[in-house]
Amino acid sequence: MKKTIIIAAVVGICGLAQATTINAPSTLVGASALDGNNAYSWGIAVAVPTGETITSAEIDFTGVQLTVANSSGTGYLYTDLLNSKTTGVTTASDGDAAGDYWATKYSGANITSLGTKVFAAVGTTLTWSYVLSAAQLTALNSYLAAGAFNIGIDPDCHYSVGGLSFTYTLGSSKSNSVPDDAVTALLVVLSLAGLEIFRRQFAVAKIKA
Repeated sequence: MKKTIIIAAVVGICGLAQATTINAPSTLVGASALDGNNAYSWGIAVAVPTGETITSAEIDFTGVQLTVANSSGTGYLYTDLLNSKTTGVTTASDGDAAGDYWATKYSGANITSLGTKVFAAVGTTLTWSYVLSAAQLTALNSYLAAGAFNIGIDPDCHYSVGGLSFTYTLGSSKSNSVPDDAVTALLVVLSLAGLEIFRRQFAVAKIKA
């Protein structure tokens, strides 16, 4: 009985927070998907229920290969969060200029850099994830106040992309000092389990006496 209650509690709590994955449009995935002459923004709309917020998020790049390099033989891929409410894929021309194109179009709190990947030579294939920090999550949630945000990608040189996705989890927006609904439910169930165990032990001891 004790094990059954505890297992049920854990399973129930885990079910309250589920991750949602959104895969990038087909135009950002495949052979020669990212052209160095362009910069791309992927606009994503997320309906965040009242009283909730995005509590964790990551962007996953899979099997990204440098197919054409610059004169130095290397390639760079810049990724940012952008405060933009457009959705879908927007393509801008930057003539394969060095540096992050989106950093020239957004400034201050309207852009949050996630990082830059360096490809050492043509044929280099990398897979990585940007797991958003607390500060980056704060920026993301502020952008979503308008209903959508953008992932800005600027490829210096040309790339093929095996996969690209955005994964997020929603949770209570209440202060961490106040237990959320999931924690409260777990505490109640475990308290009841403890009382039941105590009652049974007391009954056994009374019989033996």
